[in-house]
Amino acid sequence: MKNWISVLIASLCLTAGILAQPASGVWDVFATGAKGDGKTMDTKAIQSAVDQCHQAGGGKVYLHNGTFLSGTIYLKSNVTLYVEAGATLLGSGNADHYPNTASTYPTYDGDYTSKALIYAEDAKNVTIDGRGTINGNGQVIDNRKLTDAYQYPSFQYRPRIIHLRGCENVHIKNITLTNSASWVQTYQQCKNMVIDGITVDSRENKDVEQTNREHAVKHRNTDGLDIVDCELVRISNCYINSGDDGICLKSFSPDKACRDITITNCVVSSAANAIKIGTETAGRFEDITVQNCVVYDTWGEGIAIMTADGASIQRVHISNISLRNIKRQAIFIRLSRRNKKFGTHTTTNSPVLKDITIQNIKGYRLSPLGCSITSLADYPLENIVLRNLDLEFEGGVTDLDPSQEVPDKPDAYPVGGMFGKYLPAYGFFVRHVKNLTLDQVQLRFVKDDHRPALVCDDVTELEISGFKAQSASGGTSLIRLADCHQTTISGVRHAGIPFLALSGAQAGEVLLRHTRLNETAQKYLLESPAHTKLILEQ
Repeated sequence: MKNWISVLIASLCLTAGILAQPASGVWDVFATGAKGDGKTMDTKAIQSAVDQCHQAGGGKVYLHNGTFLSGTIYLKSNVTLYVEAGATLLGSGNADHYPNTASTYPTYDGDYTSKALIYAEDAKNVTIDGRGTINGNGQVIDNRKLTDAYQYPSFQYRPRIIHLRGCENVHIKNITLTNSASWVQTYQQCKNMVIDGITVDSRENKDVEQTNREHAVKHRNTDGLDIVDCELVRISNCYINSGDDGICLKSFSPDKACRDITITNCVVSSAANAIKIGTETAGRFEDITVQNCVVYDTWGEGIAIMTADGASIQRVHISNISLRNIKRQAIFIRLSRRNKKFGTHTTTNSPVLKDITIQNIKGYRLSPLGCSITSLADYPLENIVLRNLDLEFEGGVTDLDPSQEVPDKPDAYPVGGMFGKYLPAYGFFVRHVKNLTLDQVQLRFVKDDHRPALVCDDVTELEISGFKAQSASGGTSLIRLADCHQTTISGVRHAGIPFLALSGAQAGEVLLRHTRLNETAQKYLLESPAHTKLILEQ
């Protein structure tokens, strides 16, 4: 009997050892002490599995058949954190369970958190995978502390769900991320990343028709996906419904870059901007492609490209995007000089924004605010191409003063409503651009709108081809050009209100080729008789 008991005990010990360090490379967190009951803190058990997996050379840490309550988990090299379908990794509602992690990497500013449910720094071959759910438990943390009369919770104690810094060969796949207390996931100075097939649901107020967005009240600021100074990034097949910006590229370091990035086959709905470069823009953004995406029910901008803090943005290609129900600007491109600094950085670069192509865009139920492409006189945008756009705006603006000046606002926070409730054009307002092409652009409105479809101010090398835009009786002109140079307009048909308004002491020649304006009673509105000589018809 004693021998039999000894054999049994030895067998049990051997079995426990296999579960703790299996030859298969899978570390089951139940074997390291996890309860998975959603009540017991499983942080130590999960961390133990991660540490053992890492020390053994790598493998999979396996969460299954339960709800695992946890504080910060420190992911390490060669470890896959796998959350099985039906399982949930649940963040603790106690902010003290998420230590602030000291780091040399610059943060957003002094009051933004370094807390996270899953954190890694300078790790390699890191993976988060599985068809399960990671729930940040944000609403519990959100109600824990309030800092002022407006009841804005402090950024300092609100953890992200995922925060990776300086990591290489990162895979985030298939997982569902929900209910974050802050930015859902942030990847900073990471290299060679694949984010594929994930679902993000961080939006409390899913009704975009409500003017009160959730973070305007509680200020959770739950960006869906933030890429900060990362290189070689592939984002694909994701669904993101975010409480703030959806997919957002940022730069905190003037000597770093967001570079070699593709975003494809994603569906995004946002309480702020859907697909965005900015607002934090210290370094460079180069060679970025966004294609085959759907953006809908978005409170802010549909597509936003901006440099505010000295960034150079070059070679950005956006194509095959469907926009529906966008409450601010459908397309927003902006260069400004806010010049915010991050971390210990003390310098800013000179901003550049050029070589941008936006093509094959369909837009429906777009805000009457319109779209804008604007810069500053000393830093003109360069080489902007808008091709094959078909946009329908809500329109309905009939009382806007056409002589109203639009301020430059060089250091203002760049946002779609920065120039006022409405822009001077129902379609596109463009200012301080060199080499702008509008090719096969179609603009229309649902309700009569008296604004021009296109207003250009200080645009050099302007080429408009195949432009089709709706107009309403009572409007001033279809197109208005102020101080524009080297303008060519071709392949345009128009009848009704005046086709072109020309103004500005610095205005240059306008060449019209193959245009049909015979049914227009008054073709042109000219600020002075001298402008008559600037119209050249072929």
